[in-house]
Amino acid sequence: MTTTEIESQQAIPLSTAAISLQVKDFVWSETEWPNIKHNDFTASEDIPIVSLSNKKNTKEYEEECKKMVEASREWGFFKLVEHGIDEGVVEGMKRKCTELFELPMERKVRGGRGEGLPLGYSASNPDYSRNLPWAEILQLLQCSKMVVEFGKKVFGEFHQPFSEALIKYMEALDNLGMVIFEMLAHGLGLSDDYFTRNFHEKNSTMLRVNQYPPCPLPERCLGLGSHTDPHALTILLQDEVGGLQVQKSNGEWIGIKPVPNSFVINIGDVLEAWTNVRLRSVVHRAVVNREQKRLSVAYFMCPASNTLIDCPPQLLLDATYGERKYVAFTWDEFRKELLKQKRVVGKTALSRYLISPSSMN
Repeated sequence: MTTTEIESQQAIPLSTAAISLQVKDFVWSETEWPNIKHNDFTASEDIPIVSLSNKKNTKEYEEECKKMVEASREWGFFKLVEHGIDEGVVEGMKRKCTELFELPMERKVRGGRGEGLPLGYSASNPDYSRNLPWAEILQLLQCSKMVVEFGKKVFGEFHQPFSEALIKYMEALDNLGMVIFEMLAHGLGLSDDYFTRNFHEKNSTMLRVNQYPPCPLPERCLGLGSHTDPHALTILLQDEVGGLQVQKSNGEWIGIKPVPNSFVINIGDVLEAWTNVRLRSVVHRAVVNREQKRLSVAYFMCPASNTLIDCPPQLLLDATYGERKYVAFTWDEFRKELLKQKRVVGKTALSRYLISPSSMN
């Protein structure tokens, strides 16, 4: 597609009543144009698979805990299978989110962000002035009241099926996250509750649903640009289309092939600092395609506001990781730093807590 053809594109489905957008408004900076397609997968290079099928106090469980830690150290990502989440809960959530995105735009924007609803629906991301994501986005905190309020705004008196589906899904993923945290702590040689005891609050834990419509210019647009997740842990559900890509340490990108009935787990900035880089937060992005819409659902887990993110002494005894990389900070302090920035590349907020840039080499 030529520049002239891009300029001539009419308003697109992501436009709202208040904002008329054209395809050219979604063209990203050339340095971020994707160099591999959404369904480019390499059999020899993909993130590891971890199973939750083994019971505690067994040799197999110990091995899976170590495998989870190793995957988080090397890749920052792993695929989780045999996770125990009821398939009906997952499919119910997906079905209701799909129904939401299929509504007319004037219905969806009733649930847009406002004074009474700080999160909600948005066509693309209104916080960005450039490099707009090619995505429709729903963001809700793990708060039944907020979910119901959003549901009522969009569906009116018929909101209950939508609200119940999302609430059940978030409750199930919260339980799953606690299991993952226990396994990570166990694999690191910490007490099993080392992380979980800090997640009694849900003030910041959030669900983000992205629908990426077919895009007429996928070689110049992105669903989400390169970034790390600032939270502690992300549990991602991706459909069969493909589009998640992870950046290797050498700068190359690889596509993460979808696996049926699985989740993709990735380490957030908070957990990297908490473990002195024993677990790594890794840059990733979402690419789009011309033919198929894609749905992805990310559940971002965050600790209680006053949680001190400070590496435990046990992890500083390892000669490989022993030098302290980050100064201690609370989740509330870090969250305030995040609110000061718009779209960034990499770990801008986390880098402010580095003791020395050279310590990451």
